[in-house]
Amino acid sequence: MASEDVAMANAGEADDFEAKSQSFLAWLRQHGTTISSSIELADLRQHGAGRGVLAKDDIAEDEELFSVTRASILTIATSKLPARVKAQIDDPWLGLIAAMVYEHQQGGESSWKPYLAVLPADFDTLIFWSDAELQSLRGSAVVDKIGKVSADKAFNERVIPVIRENAEVFHADDMNDGNLLALCHRMGSTIMAYAFDLEKPSHSQPKNEEDGWEEDDEESESMPKGMIPLADMLNADADRNNAKLYYEEDKVVMKSIQPIKAGEEIFNDYGPLPTADVLRRYGYVTSNYARYDVVEASLQSIKDVAKEQMKLSDQVLAQRVRYLDEQDVLDDAYDISRSCNEDVEVFSEELCILLQTLTLPEAEFEKSVRKEKLPKPELTPPSAELLSAVLRQRQTVYSMTMNPNGGTRDDMETTAEHKSAHRRTMAQQVIQGEQQVLAEALAMLKGMSGSTGEKRKAEPDTGAMSKKQKG
Repeated sequence: MASEDVAMANAGEADDFEAKSQSFLAWLRQHGTTISSSIELADLRQHGAGRGVLAKDDIAEDEELFSVTRASILTIATSKLPARVKAQIDDPWLGLIAAMVYEHQQGGESSWKPYLAVLPADFDTLIFWSDAELQSLRGSAVVDKIGKVSADKAFNERVIPVIRENAEVFHADDMNDGNLLALCHRMGSTIMAYAFDLEKPSHSQPKNEEDGWEEDDEESESMPKGMIPLADMLNADADRNNAKLYYEEDKVVMKSIQPIKAGEEIFNDYGPLPTADVLRRYGYVTSNYARYDVVEASLQSIKDVAKEQMKLSDQVLAQRVRYLDEQDVLDDAYDISRSCNEDVEVFSEELCILLQTLTLPEAEFEKSVRKEKLPKPELTPPSAELLSAVLRQRQTVYSMTMNPNGGTRDDMETTAEHKSAHRRTMAQQVIQGEQQVLAEALAMLKGMSGSTGEKRKAEPDTGAMSKKQKG
């Protein structure tokens, strides 16, 4: 293509992008959204950020940036999907997917058209990665959290049959199941990247953590999901977060939480998400969430290494694990955190108790059982040595390893297809972050494993501890 043709194509794309933005803003105002004159919706594609919100003027702390009426939030309740169809899907997540499929299929007839037009149609979230691309994430626990199999099952059994039964409503007569499944995945990924868990009107509490593909806690499972126009245009930054969303009786309000200077971008925050989960949920990576990176050490790997290193018989190992299970301190896996994350311990109390229990001399373990008393949540030399062995084994499962220049064993430049190359580059950043967690943890443990090494103590708690809820 000639350079003039490329320039014209780029200009046309820019014009279309801006036209969609202006149509969206007009739609917002028509539906009761109030927008401060101090902010603007901006084209940030040159920064790799799509649309974003910028400050046009200096903004004070606790200043209202915009408000969106609850009627403008796209939910299964506010969608024009017929009530008889809504009643066929009782899951809030699947219900919103069905509603968005319906509104999408209405085309220009949908009252949400200007809003849907500014949402992306293409995603880099992990559910769209090929098996070959996912291999570049081998070793990271995030691969087991994608949920594609369970999502396909839910779509095929609970959404697509409803669409088929109401094909005329969804304008889906000429769509095969493959097309419908792809559309469900697209809408599911849109929700994953943009939707909010909606608090009830009476709560008036700040809410700025967006929903993920998998539910993170029991409370979020019971909350309705909703697409909040304009609120979802804010990009996220853990370091520069300067705005929060508040829930009021008949609207939601975005407010500044610190002064913002003219020209600065306005950021929401995902909360303490590791880089791997930012990639899984939102389809990109950023160093701004690196301090939340974790590595999971599975219970099975700890048991396997303990059996070999401590020379524990199957009977002894099973007895100790069963005792910890009875005391509610067992989990399927334990997070090892970054040493720079001051909000959590590098080694959790539950993990320390597990390691302590596995390394106790038999007489001390039997004494603990008689007294129904758990070991202190600290690392002693034997338990530190055991954890070191677990983490060294953990290092071997990755498909890529760091070198002094920050590269990997894989030759990233040999990938011809641009999208795949970009995904592998993002995977590289995830793997390097997790390897950094392991390197820091092993450095800490090195000083604890000798007879004169320091113990890393957590708050003493000799009673039973509740199980940690995993995301």
